[in-house]
Amino acid sequence: MAQPTVFEQVIKLIPRTEFQSIVYKNEGDKGVRTLDCWTWFGSLLFGQLTGHDSIRAIERVFVTSDNKMAKMGFGPVRKSTLADANKARPIEVLEDLFQYCLGRAYQVAPNKTGFRFKGEVFALDSTTIELCLSLCPWAVFHHGKGAAKLHTAIDVANDLPQFAVVTQGRTHDIKAIREEISFPPKSTVVFDRGYIDYAWMNELNQTDIFFVTRAKSNSKFKVIESRPTNRTRGHICDQVIYLKSQVGHCYKGTLRRITYKDPDTGKRLTFLTNRFDLAVQTICDLYKSRWKVELFFKTLKQHLRIKKFLGTTVNAVKAQILVALIAFVLVQMLRFAMNSSISIPDAMAVIGTLLLLKEPLKRLLGSLPRVTRHPPGLQLSLF
Repeated sequence: MAQPTVFEQVIKLIPRTEFQSIVYKNEGDKGVRTLDCWTWFGSLLFGQLTGHDSIRAIERVFVTSDNKMAKMGFGPVRKSTLADANKARPIEVLEDLFQYCLGRAYQVAPNKTGFRFKGEVFALDSTTIELCLSLCPWAVFHHGKGAAKLHTAIDVANDLPQFAVVTQGRTHDIKAIREEISFPPKSTVVFDRGYIDYAWMNELNQTDIFFVTRAKSNSKFKVIESRPTNRTRGHICDQVIYLKSQVGHCYKGTLRRITYKDPDTGKRLTFLTNRFDLAVQTICDLYKSRWKVELFFKTLKQHLRIKKFLGTTVNAVKAQILVALIAFVLVQMLRFAMNSSISIPDAMAVIGTLLLLKEPLKRLLGSLPRVTRHPPGLQLSLF
């Protein structure tokens, strides 16, 4: 049996029957004559993994690929047809497909949080994606510039994005999340000061969801209890407080206020949380884990295509971002299944470079062979 291409091995992670059931549910192929949803998704995924950021390049590959694409069930791609599909194809197809791939990834994920307590930990944040305002008038930002915002939360244990909310660049972070997203009970959400909304934090507390965030410098509060701390480790204070301001009254109950001084930089950080059961250092480590979402955005922008878009409509931008997230999850799934020690950026680089070669993925994502180093006495002298 001939060795399948790297792209074929990646696309096989999504069963065709499951994909078609998602398409049928959302009427993705209704009225379609030439470019079905499978080819539409395959062409976008190919562009993400290889770095092709033009429809013309994708068109040429799918037309002149020596039947490699036809073997995977993909039809020919034309520039105008792909542009129309990006504009009008139901985005719910990709949203459901992303959730399906996420569920498959969790089946093989190691689930190592690095924390001893039970419950999931999510790092919540957003990133700004610059767009041309004259081409994308819906993406109003500020000072005559255009941009979109991608909001997501990363599962700290497995580096997996949980959702994708795309809004205008000027949409406030808390507005996008509060209307769209919910977290499972007993989980811990870590976010920065941009998401502070005491009414929303009260909703999290009432639904048995924990949070850790930075305190605002102008917040008014009253100390109820001061707990002992170890100042030699930088733990300045550990207090139980309630908020006194008119806005703060939206939070019903007490909060824990912790101040930490970095021994290296001398910088002071003050945290607010509704977790009273964890050690001070654990709260500090939880907020430190928020940088995982920053690393995720860095990987997404450097190794996938979310800077230059194949279309200018809201649907086209959302489709490209969702396929980028699906590509990220598929690469993570491969790393988990093969127990690979290779980093996510390296895995993306290897897969993207060799996508149409017939090489087993286990060999590409496996450990590098050991290099035999000769003792200095056995090396040849230059003179």
